[in-house]
Amino acid sequence: MRFPVVSAAMTAAGLALFAGAGTARAQTSLPLTGFASLPSFAWDTPSLSPKWEGSYARISSGFQVTSGKHMRTSAGPTFGLEMGTMRQEGNFVYGIVGALDYSPTLGGYGTPSFGNVAYTRDFAGAFQIKTGVLVTPDVLVYTKVGMSAANETWRYGATSVSPPFSQSDIAVRPEARAGVEWAVTDKLTLGVEVGVVGQRLR
Repeated sequence: MRFPVVSAAMTAAGLALFAGAGTARAQTSLPLTGFASLPSFAWDTPSLSPKWEGSYARISSGFQVTSGKHMRTSAGPTFGLEMGTMRQEGNFVYGIVGALDYSPTLGGYGTPSFGNVAYTRDFAGAFQIKTGVLVTPDVLVYTKVGMSAANETWRYGATSVSPPFSQSDIAVRPEARAGVEWAVTDKLTLGVEVGVVGQRLR
């Protein structure tokens, strides 16, 4: 049995660290105190002017809800790490993104009712192409398409021909997402994202 999966994630806070080419060349050494594993540009004074172009790393947290036809809805917090490089031409922003995500689900672990299915996943990684349009200097409306790999668990309820059972595997799937980001500062972003995950390829 295969079911379409729809996922919606609200990013409560994303901390983005941009490293433009000029900044990267100027940064010759890491600070010797404080957060020594990160270059000092990551901890300078935030600016209200958002920066959409350059290489970046972002840590995020939020809440994710997953649902589908004949599926029990599952929900829980999500924690992520995203890295990528973006280009900006006028109001058009585009680039490539790689992401890792962990989603401890709060629901969906019990045995589903007769004929129903429950879906949960914990760790996932994705590679995506991101394109968007700036509707204001600090608000980006975007889409992402790519591939994801996730550790998925499906729990099937009893049917007239089979008892309940579960199945866990790492699944590779195509996915498409759309969302909006508000750059509160050049280092803090709030956003909402929804997505559709396709049939598994492996």
